[in-house]
Amino acid sequence: MFDFKNGWVLTRKEISQNRIMFVWAAAFMLYMSLLVGGLYFISVGEVLDSGMIDFIMLISALMLGTDYSRRAFRMMREDMYTELLAYYRTLPIPFAAVLGSRLQQMIIMFVYNWIIFFTVVYVFGARHIPNMTLDGYFAFALCWAGIGLLLLSVYIYWEFTTNYKQYRTYNLIVLVVLIIFGAVGTFSHSNISGQLLRISIQDRLASPMVWILMAAGVAAMFIAFWWTDRKAKKRDLM
Repeated sequence: MFDFKNGWVLTRKEISQNRIMFVWAAAFMLYMSLLVGGLYFISVGEVLDSGMIDFIMLISALMLGTDYSRRAFRMMREDMYTELLAYYRTLPIPFAAVLGSRLQQMIIMFVYNWIIFFTVVYVFGARHIPNMTLDGYFAFALCWAGIGLLLLSVYIYWEFTTNYKQYRTYNLIVLVVLIIFGAVGTFSHSNISGQLLRISIQDRLASPMVWILMAAGVAAMFIAFWWTDRKAKKRDLM
């Protein structure tokens, strides 16, 4: 399913042509992390019982794998991936190399964004949370890494199997769902972020939740790529 050797050729070309994406990614992650860190610093008690933090964290988790390249920006206004797949079919490049390259780019940006986001959140806010330790915070960050992979796996599938109009529609649906999550958390005084934070502080890296979410995220990602491999090969690009 993956051809990492030939995929790396595509990855290096993409990175060399879009180095500015690391600047855009850092800027967005800094903005979101300062927002979250500020909320934790001002009043962690209220944050733990507010659904607003869920909305912000879910958006941030979803954006961890975004590369902010020209390709990513074009996805929302033109059928870029369909054109790209059609172009690759005219070249002696196996689709496994395309998937391998996409996975490599996603991992590079995911780790880059994850480190920036959770480091800044910790420095500016999370370290002030009562009973917070470094390993407890690392467990919290890993939980959100797993959630981010779960969300990103859906987008990976959409990139290769839908046109840009469908992609925009699905993005709108996701946004509505995230807003509903935030509203439910606000009115119920219970939210995902607060529960994960409590679990991480109490059990740290020994918490099964950490490894369940990470395993689920990795599994979802490989299932998404496997299903994409099957679907995109048969897709009519005309």
